[in-house]
Amino acid sequence: MKRLFFYIAIALTVVACDEEGGLLIETDISNRTVTLIAPSDNTEVSSNTIFFDWNAVEDATSYEFQIATPDFDNPAQLVANTVDSLTASQVELNVGTYQWRVKALNSNYETAYSTASFRVVPVENFPDNVVLLSEPANNFITNSATQTLQWQVIDGATLYRIQILENGSVVDEQTTVSNELQVTFSEGDSTWQVRAENGTENTLYSSRDILVDLTAPNVPTLTLPQDEAVLTSGDVSFEWTRTAIDGSAETDTISIYRDEALTDLVLEQEATSPFNTTLENNTYYWQVQASDAAGNQSNTSSVFSFTVNQ
Repeated sequence: MKRLFFYIAIALTVVACDEEGGLLIETDISNRTVTLIAPSDNTEVSSNTIFFDWNAVEDATSYEFQIATPDFDNPAQLVANTVDSLTASQVELNVGTYQWRVKALNSNYETAYSTASFRVVPVENFPDNVVLLSEPANNFITNSATQTLQWQVIDGATLYRIQILENGSVVDEQTTVSNELQVTFSEGDSTWQVRAENGTENTLYSSRDILVDLTAPNVPTLTLPQDEAVLTSGDVSFEWTRTAIDGSAETDTISIYRDEALTDLVLEQEATSPFNTTLENNTYYWQVQASDAAGNQSNTSSVFSFTVNQ
């Protein structure tokens, strides 16, 4: 009997390796069930901000969470599809019929989906509505100061109030009857927020952050190998300097060529100084260009040449 239990235990596990090469025992969770907490099956939710909760499954490392409308048998749209270790999620949804489901996973096994249906119904009290912001995305980084702000329509709203904040202070305020507005931001970090109004009542503001970066990075200055240097080793260390500018994250790209016309490319990649690579005997030409997360690019650096003669 002890031997039988031993074989059953082996059948329910699988041996895997972690990142450091150690052995991990992975448990078979395929016969376990994810218990959904809220929203429960066939409920009505009078809010367009929906909080989803489910119980953790022992030995699961992540959960696949999905929402479809109107359901998964006849989906018009897959509204959400994420894999995360959390056992909760928050999603903003319009009025309509939905199904949501969750399954648990580890590196080798997964459970079946647990599924529930629900309806998002109109909010009874106007101030309880939440303005669902559409574009641009939260924490958007751009090199274009003029942006078209968009949000979802709120039933019963007669206008929308839009505020632009810098360092927590309102620097611009406009109203519109439309669900979009073109705004020109100052360079730097800003917050934009929108609320709906119906003449006597208003919702709370919904807000997002944006970073406008209009300034190209400084041009890198090459230092090593010095121009026209002759190296006796193919293990080459490239070094350059550049003063960073406040704004979006900046990166450098090094390009190495075999010809002075810069057409015979040997290597090109993002790099930090010092950058090391191995090259064969030849004469090479190299330069560095900086760019940032907003899409700005510096001018290319000067071009240095060197010869590897080992």
